[in-house]
Amino acid sequence: MNLSISSPTLISTATLPRMAGHSTPETVESHALGPQEADRLWNWVLARQGLAAHTRLATVEEIADAALGLHAARLPSPYATVAARAADAAVPLALFGSAVRSRLVTVRCMRKTLHALPLELAAAAHAATLRFRERDALRGIVNAGHTEARVAVATRALVELLGEAGPMFHRDIEARLAAAAIPVSVTRLALKLAWERGTLAYINQARGWNREVRTFALTTSLYPGFDTGVDPSAAVTRLMAAYIDRYGPIGIRDATWWSALSRTAVVEGLERAGAKLVELLTPWSSSPLYMNAERFSEFTDASAADCATGVNLLAHEDVALKAYFETRRRYLGDLTPLAAFNQIGEVLPTVVVDGRVVGTWAWDERAAQVRLRLITGMAQAEQRKEIRGVAARLAAILRSGLHRVPG
Repeated sequence: MNLSISSPTLISTATLPRMAGHSTPETVESHALGPQEADRLWNWVLARQGLAAHTRLATVEEIADAALGLHAARLPSPYATVAARAADAAVPLALFGSAVRSRLVTVRCMRKTLHALPLELAAAAHAATLRFRERDALRGIVNAGHTEARVAVATRALVELLGEAGPMFHRDIEARLAAAAIPVSVTRLALKLAWERGTLAYINQARGWNREVRTFALTTSLYPGFDTGVDPSAAVTRLMAAYIDRYGPIGIRDATWWSALSRTAVVEGLERAGAKLVELLTPWSSSPLYMNAERFSEFTDASAADCATGVNLLAHEDVALKAYFETRRRYLGDLTPLAAFNQIGEVLPTVVVDGRVVGTWAWDERAAQVRLRLITGMAQAEQRKEIRGVAARLAAILRSGLHRVPG
């Protein structure tokens, strides 16, 4: 390869052949980005997701589509993720309404973590990652000393119950099946396997972001448009196409980490998607990155205003940061991972200025306020003032979405 990093000028090189002995996507051309161009590109990617004042989005569904789902492993995450990208402070409240709940389905998928996605994307994410999750559920049955046959009996009873009763709280399901001589331990295994396979759907019916009311229903009843029978190969293709469209430029290690799919599956999925790709060298990684050629062309035509994002307070496990592993320098710069991640690898609620982490934030439950912890020297005085203003706005949005216990 005859690629060189140049700053600040964008340099193009000739179309490159596939690297011998490596599993990499085919590309139509290659570019080297200096630090300034790379930063502009990163901010352009964030702006496309609604993380800029001029690109805020009007609905939860638009946000979930643009971000390729809402990370939902922590209760506040979907609400705070929407709040960061919404054009109106009332938009996150729609998460608790039946209309949005009928159009977003929460599934375990990428890295076996919960994501709330529009139905088509959810179907792809579900099918592309099913094999690993189903394997774990089946192993759990064996480890618990039960048989698949016994769990299958419980599953049939479960399906019959939910077909008659509709969505039910998980404790009520356990009690009803226990009355039919099905042990709670078997019911829980059946619930897990049926959920992983897509027979059942999970829905949190709480009226606030700080509570969970864990219910299950038949997927066919709750989400008739959710296709649980997508071919796994086609699902990987759809998922990789969506991922590189939203988050490119990405490294192959970014994609394998984000999806938990193999390198071969990722590369083959990208190639089956059929989009023309460009190869980029950036300061974020020594390895080449990949991006849709059409998106890269849009970026090169973008104005300076299109590549500015300003201040954002991102959610715990925000999808914009969790989309990467190999190229986290795009938002960490010279900071260590502990500036934004906890000890178990979860990304903390972060304060981001023009695409770079400058601190973290936390919800003070007693005071109902957002508490900031900015990194010394990372934000100028005027920026700190703007950060405080954004934090005050977020605190008001979080307060409006609290589930309050009477009394």
